[in-house]
Amino acid sequence: MIRPKTIREVVYEQLKNNILAGVYRPGERLIETNLAQDLEVSRTPIRDALNKLESEGLVETLPHRRIFVTKLSRKNILDFYQTRAVMEGLAAKLAAENATEEELADFHSFLNEMEVVFEKEKELTNYKVIAEINNEFHSKIYYISKNEVLRKMLESLQNPITLIRSTAWTKNSTRKYSTLNEHRLIASAILQRDGTTAQKKAEEHIFNAWKAADQALEDENASG
Repeated sequence: MIRPKTIREVVYEQLKNNILAGVYRPGERLIETNLAQDLEVSRTPIRDALNKLESEGLVETLPHRRIFVTKLSRKNILDFYQTRAVMEGLAAKLAAENATEEELADFHSFLNEMEVVFEKEKELTNYKVIAEINNEFHSKIYYISKNEVLRKMLESLQNPITLIRSTAWTKNSTRKYSTLNEHRLIASAILQRDGTTAQKKAEEHIFNAWKAADQALEDENASG
C-alpha cells in the first residue's frame, strides 16, 4: 500500500522543484509568508522545508532569518566541476569495466528513452524533465560502476550541480544539444567496454559543462 504524502513532503518537493527548475532564481529571497500564501499552507511546513533545503545546500540563511536561494560564486562553481570531472571520469571508466551484460543492455535501452525526451523538449520548455533525464543518465553510470563510495559522493553533488545547470541552460539553450552529443560519446565507450575513452569523454563533458556554467554566470553578472 502506497502511503499518501504528508503536507510537509508535498511542500518540500514543490519548493525544491521550483528551485531546481529556476522558478526561484539563485540569489532570490524566499519569504516564508509569501510562500505559505502561494502554496496555501501554514508557515510551519514552509519553515521545515526550508530547513531541509538548507541542509542540502539549495538555500542559505543570512542574519535576521533572511533566506535566499543559494547563489554560487564562479570559484565555487569551478571547485564543484573540478571535483566532479575527476569522479565522473572514474565512474565512467569503472562502468565500462564492471557492468554486467544485462546492465549494459538496460543502459542501452535507457539511452533510447533519453533521445526521445531530448527530441520532445527541443525548445527546452520543460527544464525539469530534461534535468531529471540528465541526472538519471549519470546515476545509471554511478550504479553500474560498482563503487558505492564514489556513487554516494557523486550523488551528493547533484543538487548544487542541477542548480548551476538551470542557469547555464536558461542562458544557453544550445547547451542541451551539446550535452546530448557528449552523453552519446560517453555511452558508446561504456557499451564498447572502452574504459580509457569513457573516462576521457566523461571528463571532457564535465569540462564543457563548467565552461557553459561559467559563461552563464558571467553574462548574468554583466546584465545585473
